[in-house]
Amino acid sequence: MPISFQRLYRSARVFLIVSCLMLLPVQLAFGKASVAEGQVPVVDDGALRSAAKSSVNKQFVDGLRDAANFSDYQVLCRLMTKKEAKWKDFGAANIFFKQKQLFRAVISSSDYRNGSVVVKGSDGSIRGKGGGTLTFVKMTIQPDSRTIRLPTGYSLVESDFFSLYDSLKTNIGKGVSAFTSPAPVNLKPFKEPVLVLVLNSGPQPDSPISEVVFLDPRTKLPLVWNTYKDGQPHAVVMFEELQPNKGLSDDLFHL
Repeated sequence: MPISFQRLYRSARVFLIVSCLMLLPVQLAFGKASVAEGQVPVVDDGALRSAAKSSVNKQFVDGLRDAANFSDYQVLCRLMTKKEAKWKDFGAANIFFKQKQLFRAVISSSDYRNGSVVVKGSDGSIRGKGGGTLTFVKMTIQPDSRTIRLPTGYSLVESDFFSLYDSLKTNIGKGVSAFTSPAPVNLKPFKEPVLVLVLNSGPQPDSPISEVVFLDPRTKLPLVWNTYKDGQPHAVVMFEELQPNKGLSDDLFHL
């Protein structure tokens, strides 16, 4: 039977609509790779001190927290650590977060951790399962377990934006000094200007640096989070492909 032009038009229109819907999450995603490929986003202390001159308090961090106040989100986190004076890829995790305090991480790495899943449920309990041949092995994990302690010093299940900012506020409340750049600055190896937040390890302006956060000037969301050890950069987390307000199901946070 011949197909009419009207039927072809309707079919093409449906195809276009479905295609656009499939592409929508990609179009809404932001905070993609902000660093030149193959480069580690670490900036020397002199450049950081020169850029971050304005002292900030806990209220400043509250503003950053408000900028990340999504009902839920998904983000890809890539982690690098420094060992024997060389930066090494520690792996990545797809992070899923939903208010209040629902958390899920799916690990991507080249070792036995690949495919592992860790979730934190509404009751605060933490559950994990292995990857690969251990995918059927599930267990309850204690909050202070070393198995979920990252090279950044943070627990994996406390690596959502809210928890990270709350940690900054706690440290500022204890008296450590913090400074930010009054305007976006150009720093290598970032592709575009960034805002810089420097947290010191003590109250003096020249106290050794403990953490550095590079922020998107438009969204005030973190692009890169650096943590230091003995005054030197030790771990780098890069946030990419952020997709906010996805309508994540609570079922995602059960294991």
